[in-house]
Amino acid sequence: MTPRVTAVVRFSSLGDLLLAAHVPSMLKRADPGERVLFVTKARYASVLDGHPDVDGLLLLETAGDDAGAPSSTSVLARGTLPDLAAALREANVETMIDLHGNLRSAALRSAVRPTRLVRAPKHGLKRRLMVHAKWIPTRPIPPLLRTYRDLLGLPPDTPLRPWLRDALRPGDRVRAAGAREGLTPGGYVVYGVGARWATKRWPLDHFMALGDAVRAEWGLEPRYALSPGEGKLELPDDGRVVALDLRALAALAEDAAAIVSNDSGILHLGPALGVPALGLFGSTIPAFGFALQGPRDAVAEISLPCRPCGVHGRDRCPLGHHACMQTLTPDMALEALRPILATVAAS
Repeated sequence: MTPRVTAVVRFSSLGDLLLAAHVPSMLKRADPGERVLFVTKARYASVLDGHPDVDGLLLLETAGDDAGAPSSTSVLARGTLPDLAAALREANVETMIDLHGNLRSAALRSAVRPTRLVRAPKHGLKRRLMVHAKWIPTRPIPPLLRTYRDLLGLPPDTPLRPWLRDALRPGDRVRAAGAREGLTPGGYVVYGVGARWATKRWPLDHFMALGDAVRAEWGLEPRYALSPGEGKLELPDDGRVVALDLRALAALAEDAAAIVSNDSGILHLGPALGVPALGLFGSTIPAFGFALQGPRDAVAEISLPCRPCGVHGRDRCPLGHHACMQTLTPDMALEALRPILATVAAS
């Protein structure tokens, strides 16, 4: 019997891709024999390299992409949108799951004309209402991975496969070896100190104070991590600070007791690795649907009438005080982190 072929579409960005990459595992959970293809930008091919539930990649080339390709996942096509559409038609794709919902993915849908189309809700208008019309009561958007389960007809508590943990290769762990020197599995916390947008960044001295408090109270060593594209920060030059590519950073974080991160891509490493994560939210809010993806996840935030001030984040605080992050103290973050660490210690 010919297996059913499904294509999952998510072109960008990194954090969204890390979440969208759970969908192939959800599909395989429902039907292990299904053939699952993933369509994304070529620059993110390495993120999906070795994904245990992706049978083939289709890579859209855009400006700034490098010439590399995954070494262990089949690439069915790499090129323009018409190139990808032709490859999808040749692969006899029956179902297309559009997780991006933009003009580019609409053009791909139109060119392929799959028998069945599944589209994820965008919630763009709802998020903008939360920003620009705060007086209008708006229900929080469910965590994105719960939305994806609903799309596929899975129960909301369906376990997540730590697909990235299973995708890591020996080379990834070699590149992380220096950052892991002196650490024991479960004996450290990874702190994601960066973010693309300045208003999403918790002050670096707050991160350092939290790391010191966690080490004093729980005996867990800190590793402060910055991934590519997350801006420039004045970081201390010592062994606690690491700058790694995403795969090596994942190899560092896979044995961490927890991940503590701004609202950025590093936060979404948590469910992809099966590691609990604490999200620190300032100019954006958990009600946007990008938090609490894993069963042990938590958030730290403070209530202010100016929050949220943008859907994606900003280069600077519109009011000039950045109180949403400045007044979110290390003690507040520690209070939110304690239940996570207690659960990890008990297990």
